[in-house]
Amino acid sequence: MNTLFPRKANGLPIVILEAGVNHNGEIEVARDLVKLAGDSGADFIKFQTYSASKIAAPMSPSYWNLEEEPTTSQFELFKKYDGLTFRDYLQLVDDSKNVGIGFLTTCFDTDWLEKLAPYLPFLKIASADITNHLLLLATAALNKPILLSTGAASFEEISRAIEIIRSKTEAEICLMHCVLNYPTEIGNANLGRILELRKRFPEFLIGYSDHTRSEYSHDAILLAHNLGATIIEKHFTWDKAQSGNDHYHSFDTSDVKKLFRHLSLQREMTAFSEEEFLAIQSDARLYARRGLYAAIDIEEGQTILEEMIIPLRPTVPINGYGGNDFLKVIGKTARTLIRMGDPILQQSIF
Repeated sequence: MNTLFPRKANGLPIVILEAGVNHNGEIEVARDLVKLAGDSGADFIKFQTYSASKIAAPMSPSYWNLEEEPTTSQFELFKKYDGLTFRDYLQLVDDSKNVGIGFLTTCFDTDWLEKLAPYLPFLKIASADITNHLLLLATAALNKPILLSTGAASFEEISRAIEIIRSKTEAEICLMHCVLNYPTEIGNANLGRILELRKRFPEFLIGYSDHTRSEYSHDAILLAHNLGATIIEKHFTWDKAQSGNDHYHSFDTSDVKKLFRHLSLQREMTAFSEEEFLAIQSDARLYARRGLYAAIDIEEGQTILEEMIIPLRPTVPINGYGGNDFLKVIGKTARTLIRMGDPILQQSIF
C-alpha cells in the first residue's frame, strides 16, 4: 500500500481545490464543480462529507462571519448541505476519474469514513477534529497518508494528535497550517507559523489551507509555498458571488489558472543551474568586465608600474589580462613598445 503523498517532479506544490459543500447540497452542482476543477489544472478536488446529527449538537453556535453566512447554528448550517448520498459520492469519484483529477473528501464521522476511505488516496482530518481522538484513531487505522489540519491548535495539541496517529500507522503525515477564521484577514494569516511547524516537526511535510479572501489568496499561497508548504488547499466554487457558506472566500476556475501561472513563473524564476547561469551572461562576462590596458606609452625594457596600466572594458579573451590579473602584471618588463590604450598581452611582457 502506498503510504506517501504524491510529489511533483517540477517542484510545484500539490494543489487541492476544497469544494467542501459549495455544491449547496445539489449533486449536479457537485458534478459541475468536478468538471471545473478538472479544467483548472488542479491535482485534486475535495468535498466535505458529514451528517449534521453526527457533527454538531442542535444548540451549536456559529464561529464564522455572520455578515457573509448569517446562519447562527452550526447544526442548521450543516443540515442544509448533508444531503448527498453514498451513491452520489461514487458518481463524483467516477466523474473525477473521467476529467483526470484526483478525488478526496473529508469524512467527519467514522460511518462516512468507513464507506468512502476505499476511494480516497489519502485522508483529511479537519482542524476542528484535531482533538477528536476517536476519529483520529479510526483514520490512522486505515494506514493511508493523512492531511492533519492544525487551525486553532496549540503545538501541544498537534503533538498529541501525532502520537495518536502514530499509535496506529507509520504512513506519511502532512501538517496543514490554517486559521479557523472565515474569512481570515491578511493580518491574521500567521504564515510565519509554517516555519515554526517545520522547525518543531521536521520529519513531516507541511502544507497550507487558505481561508483568506480570494483577492489576497494568490499572495498568501505563493508566500506559503516559498516558506515550505508543499501541499496547498484552497476553497473552490463556480461563482464567488454566491451568498453564504464558503463561496465568498473561494477561488473560481480563473483564480486557479492564475495561481498556476504565478507558481510556474515563480518556479521558472527561482530555478538555478550554475552552468546556465554563467552561459546566459557570457557576453556580459566578456564585454562588461575589464581587461588591463596601457595608461601611457610603455617603452621596451621598462618595468611596468601601477600607474602605467588602467583597467578598461572589455576583457581581452585571447592572450590578454583580466582585471583580476593586476598583480601578475605589476613588476613585469615590457618586451616591446606598448602604446597607450593598447591591451597588455602575454607576449608583450616577461
